[in-house]
Amino acid sequence: MSAHGAASDAVALQPVAGPAAPAPATRDQILIAAARLFAHQGYASTTLRAIADAAGIKAGSIYYHFEGKDEIAACVLDAGMEAVAAAVRDRIGALVQGAGVQRRLGAAVEGHLWGMLHHADFTAAHIRIYRYVSDAARRRHGPARSAYTRLWDDLLGEAAAAGTLRSDMPVSMIRQYLIGALNWPVDWYDPRRGSFEQFAAQITAMVFHGIVVAQDDAAPPQSAPGRAAARRSSATRRAEAVR
Repeated sequence: MSAHGAASDAVALQPVAGPAAPAPATRDQILIAAARLFAHQGYASTTLRAIADAAGIKAGSIYYHFEGKDEIAACVLDAGMEAVAAAVRDRIGALVQGAGVQRRLGAAVEGHLWGMLHHADFTAAHIRIYRYVSDAARRRHGPARSAYTRLWDDLLGEAAAAGTLRSDMPVSMIRQYLIGALNWPVDWYDPRRGSFEQFAAQITAMVFHGIVVAQDDAAPPQSAPGRAAARRSSATRRAEAVR
Protein backbone atom coordinates (compact mmCIF):
# COMPACT_ATOMS: atom_id res chain seq x y z
CA MET A 1 0.00 0.00 0.00
CA SER A 2 1.33 3.40 -0.94
CA ALA A 3 1.83 6.17 1.61
CA HIS A 4 -0.97 8.06 -0.10
CA GLY A 5 -3.31 5.10 0.31
CA ALA A 6 -2.42 4.75 4.01
CA ALA A 7 -3.18 8.39 4.61
CA SER A 8 -6.49 8.03 2.78
CA ASP A 9 -7.43 5.02 4.91
CA ALA A 10 -6.51 6.90 8.07
CA VAL A 11 -8.78 9.75 7.09
CA ALA A 12 -11.60 7.34 6.21
CA LEU A 13 -11.38 5.71 9.64
CA GLN A 14 -11.82 8.97 11.58
CA PRO A 15 -15.16 9.00 13.43
CA VAL A 16 -17.73 11.44 12.15
CA ALA A 17 -18.05 14.31 14.57
CA GLY A 18 -21.51 14.91 15.98
CA PRO A 19 -22.96 18.28 16.90
CA ALA A 20 -20.65 20.23 19.16
CA ALA A 21 -21.73 20.28 22.80
CA PRO A 22 -22.58 23.75 24.06
CA ALA A 23 -19.65 25.34 25.84
CA PRO A 24 -20.17 25.81 29.58
CA ALA A 25 -21.00 29.34 30.60
CA THR A 26 -17.95 31.29 31.59
CA ARG A 27 -17.65 33.52 34.61
CA ASP A 28 -17.80 36.57 32.32
CA GLN A 29 -21.04 35.40 30.68
CA ILE A 30 -22.67 35.11 34.06
CA LEU A 31 -21.48 38.58 35.10
CA ILE A 32 -22.72 40.11 31.84
CA ALA A 33 -26.14 38.55 32.33
CA ALA A 34 -26.26 39.62 35.97
CA ALA A 35 -25.20 43.19 35.22
CA ARG A 36 -27.94 43.57 32.62
CA LEU A 37 -30.58 42.28 35.02
CA PHE A 38 -29.32 44.35 37.96
CA ALA A 39 -29.29 47.47 35.78
CA HIS A 40 -32.83 47.00 34.51
CA GLN A 41 -34.71 45.43 37.40
CA GLY A 42 -32.64 46.05 40.50
CA TYR A 43 -30.99 43.80 43.06
CA ALA A 44 -33.91 42.38 45.04
CA SER A 45 -35.88 41.41 41.93
CA THR A 46 -32.97 39.59 40.30
CA THR A 47 -32.73 35.94 41.33
CA LEU A 48 -30.00 33.41 40.68
CA ARG A 49 -32.45 31.51 38.49
CA ALA A 50 -33.06 34.65 36.40
CA ILE A 51 -29.32 35.16 36.03
CA ALA A 52 -28.86 31.52 35.01
CA ASP A 53 -31.67 31.76 32.47
CA ALA A 54 -30.18 34.94 30.98
CA ALA A 55 -26.77 33.25 30.78
CA GLY A 56 -28.30 30.13 29.19
CA ILE A 57 -27.29 27.72 31.95
CA LYS A 58 -28.85 25.77 34.79
CA ALA A 59 -29.07 27.60 38.10
CA GLY A 60 -26.81 25.09 39.82
CA SER A 61 -24.01 25.75 37.33
CA ILE A 62 -23.55 29.24 38.78
CA TYR A 63 -21.96 27.67 41.85
CA TYR A 64 -19.02 26.46 39.77
CA HIS A 65 -18.00 30.12 39.52
CA PHE A 66 -19.62 32.01 42.40
CA GLU A 67 -20.65 31.36 45.97
CA GLY A 68 -23.97 33.06 45.39
CA LYS A 69 -25.76 36.28 44.53
CA ASP A 70 -23.72 38.40 46.97
CA GLU A 71 -20.45 37.46 45.28
CA ILE A 72 -21.91 38.07 41.83
CA ALA A 73 -23.12 41.52 42.93
CA ALA A 74 -19.72 42.43 44.38
CA CYS A 75 -18.00 41.35 41.15
CA VAL A 76 -20.45 43.40 39.05
CA LEU A 77 -19.74 46.42 41.27
CA ASP A 78 -15.99 45.87 40.86
CA ALA A 79 -16.26 45.48 37.10
CA GLY A 80 -18.28 48.67 36.70
CA MET A 81 -15.87 50.65 38.84
CA GLU A 82 -12.77 49.26 37.16
CA ALA A 83 -14.15 49.99 33.68
CA VAL A 84 -14.53 53.65 34.59
CA ALA A 85 -11.22 53.85 36.47
CA ALA A 86 -9.33 52.27 33.56
CA ALA A 87 -10.86 54.75 31.11
CA VAL A 88 -9.85 57.67 33.35
CA ARG A 89 -6.29 56.38 33.72
CA ASP A 90 -6.03 55.78 29.96
CA ARG A 91 -7.22 59.29 29.11
CA ILE A 92 -4.82 60.91 31.56
CA GLY A 93 -1.98 58.65 30.46
CA ALA A 94 -2.51 59.62 26.81
CA LEU A 95 -1.74 63.27 27.51
CA VAL A 96 1.65 64.70 26.67
CA GLN A 97 4.15 64.57 29.49
CA GLY A 98 3.88 67.59 31.73
CA ALA A 99 0.28 68.39 30.79
CA GLY A 100 -1.27 70.92 33.16
CA VAL A 101 -3.71 69.99 35.88
CA GLN A 102 -6.69 71.45 34.01
CA ARG A 103 -5.96 69.24 31.00
CA ARG A 104 -5.64 66.21 33.28
CA LEU A 105 -8.91 67.11 34.95
CA GLY A 106 -10.60 67.41 31.54
CA ALA A 107 -9.17 64.04 30.51
CA ALA A 108 -10.52 62.50 33.71
CA VAL A 109 -14.00 63.89 33.03
CA GLU A 110 -13.94 62.47 29.50
CA GLY A 111 -12.62 59.14 30.73
CA HIS A 112 -15.32 58.83 33.37
CA LEU A 113 -18.02 59.53 30.79
CA TRP A 114 -16.48 57.05 28.34
CA GLY A 115 -16.34 54.30 30.92
CA MET A 116 -19.89 54.97 32.10
CA LEU A 117 -21.41 54.97 28.62
CA HIS A 118 -19.40 52.17 27.00
CA HIS A 119 -19.94 49.71 29.87
CA ALA A 120 -23.47 50.85 30.57
CA ASP A 121 -24.93 47.64 32.01
CA PHE A 122 -22.16 47.38 34.61
CA THR A 123 -22.04 51.06 35.47
CA ALA A 124 -25.83 51.46 35.58
CA ALA A 125 -25.99 48.35 37.77
CA HIS A 126 -23.41 49.90 40.08
CA ILE A 127 -25.53 53.02 40.52
CA ARG A 128 -28.76 51.10 40.97
CA ILE A 129 -27.77 48.31 43.35
CA TYR A 130 -24.92 49.65 45.51
CA ARG A 131 -27.11 50.78 48.40
CA TYR A 132 -29.17 47.58 48.31
CA VAL A 133 -26.51 44.87 48.32
CA SER A 134 -25.47 43.20 51.55
CA ASP A 135 -22.89 44.68 53.89
CA ALA A 136 -20.61 41.79 52.94
CA ALA A 137 -20.83 42.68 49.25
CA ARG A 138 -20.10 46.34 49.99
CA ARG A 139 -17.11 45.40 52.13
CA ARG A 140 -15.80 43.17 49.36
CA HIS A 141 -16.19 45.99 46.84
CA GLY A 142 -14.81 48.63 49.22
CA PRO A 143 -11.14 48.58 48.08
CA ALA A 144 -12.06 49.24 44.42
CA ARG A 145 -14.40 52.07 45.41
CA SER A 146 -11.82 53.62 47.73
CA ALA A 147 -9.10 53.45 45.07
CA TYR A 148 -11.26 55.37 42.61
CA THR A 149 -12.11 57.96 45.23
CA ARG A 150 -8.40 58.47 45.93
CA LEU A 151 -7.71 58.89 42.21
CA TRP A 152 -10.13 61.82 42.05
CA ASP A 153 -9.11 63.28 45.41
CA ASP A 154 -5.47 63.31 44.30
CA LEU A 155 -6.33 64.96 40.99
CA LEU A 156 -8.65 67.55 42.54
CA GLY A 157 -6.15 68.15 45.33
CA GLU A 158 -3.51 69.03 42.73
CA ALA A 159 -5.99 71.34 41.02
CA ALA A 160 -6.80 73.04 44.31
CA ALA A 161 -3.10 73.48 45.12
CA ALA A 162 -2.56 75.02 41.68
CA GLY A 163 -5.40 77.49 42.24
CA THR A 164 -7.53 75.89 39.52
CA LEU A 165 -10.44 75.12 41.86
CA ARG A 166 -12.44 77.60 43.86
CA SER A 167 -11.17 77.70 47.43
CA ASP A 168 -14.43 78.20 49.34
CA MET A 169 -15.46 74.54 49.34
CA PRO A 170 -13.64 71.32 50.27
CA VAL A 171 -12.22 68.98 47.64
CA SER A 172 -14.38 66.13 48.96
CA MET A 173 -17.55 68.12 48.27
CA ILE A 174 -16.38 69.02 44.76
CA ARG A 175 -15.57 65.35 44.08
CA GLN A 176 -18.95 64.10 45.32
CA TYR A 177 -20.85 66.69 43.30
CA LEU A 178 -18.80 66.15 40.15
CA ILE A 179 -18.89 62.34 40.17
CA GLY A 180 -22.60 62.42 40.91
CA ALA A 181 -23.20 64.66 37.90
CA LEU A 182 -20.99 62.53 35.64
CA ASN A 183 -22.72 59.29 36.62
CA TRP A 184 -26.25 60.05 35.47
CA PRO A 185 -25.77 60.46 31.70
CA VAL A 186 -25.79 56.64 31.62
CA ASP A 187 -29.57 57.02 32.06
CA TRP A 188 -30.26 59.73 29.49
CA TYR A 189 -27.41 60.03 26.97
CA ASP A 190 -28.60 59.43 23.40
CA PRO A 191 -25.79 58.87 20.84
CA ARG A 192 -28.21 59.78 18.03
CA ARG A 193 -28.03 63.40 19.14
CA GLY A 194 -24.31 63.74 18.48
CA SER A 195 -20.94 62.07 18.82
CA PHE A 196 -19.45 61.09 22.14
CA GLU A 197 -16.64 63.58 21.56
CA GLN A 198 -19.12 66.43 21.15
CA PHE A 199 -21.04 65.34 24.23
CA ALA A 200 -17.86 65.04 26.34
CA ALA A 201 -16.76 68.51 25.22
CA GLN A 202 -20.12 69.99 26.28
CA ILE A 203 -19.99 68.32 29.71
CA THR A 204 -16.38 69.40 30.23
CA ALA A 205 -17.28 72.98 29.32
CA MET A 206 -20.02 72.94 31.96
CA VAL A 207 -17.58 71.55 34.54
CA PHE A 208 -15.03 74.27 33.85
CA HIS A 209 -17.26 77.24 33.04
CA GLY A 210 -20.67 76.52 34.54
CA ILE A 211 -23.98 77.30 32.85
CA VAL A 212 -24.37 81.03 33.55
CA VAL A 213 -22.89 83.38 30.92
CA ALA A 214 -23.58 86.73 32.60
CA GLN A 215 -24.56 88.02 36.01
CA ASP A 216 -27.67 90.16 36.40
CA ASP A 217 -27.84 93.19 38.68
CA ALA A 218 -29.24 91.28 41.63
CA ALA A 219 -26.91 90.40 44.48
CA PRO A 220 -26.04 86.71 44.73
CA PRO A 221 -28.19 84.76 47.20
CA GLN A 222 -26.68 84.59 50.67
CA SER A 223 -26.25 81.44 52.66
CA ALA A 224 -28.12 81.01 55.94
CA PRO A 225 -25.11 82.26 57.97
CA GLY A 226 -24.82 85.21 55.60
CA ARG A 227 -28.48 86.13 56.10
CA ALA A 228 -28.12 85.83 59.86
CA ALA A 229 -25.10 88.15 59.79
CA ALA A 230 -27.03 90.62 57.65
CA ARG A 231 -29.92 90.60 60.14
CA ARG A 232 -27.53 91.17 63.05
CA SER A 233 -25.88 94.06 61.20
CA SER A 234 -29.25 95.62 60.42
CA ALA A 235 -30.36 95.27 64.05
CA THR A 236 -27.10 96.87 65.22
CA ARG A 237 -27.58 99.84 62.89
CA ARG A 238 -31.15 100.33 64.16
CA ALA A 239 -29.96 100.21 67.77
CA GLU A 240 -27.25 102.74 67.08
CA ALA A 241 -29.75 105.02 65.37
CA VAL A 242 -31.99 104.92 68.44
CA ARG A 243 -29.07 105.82 70.73
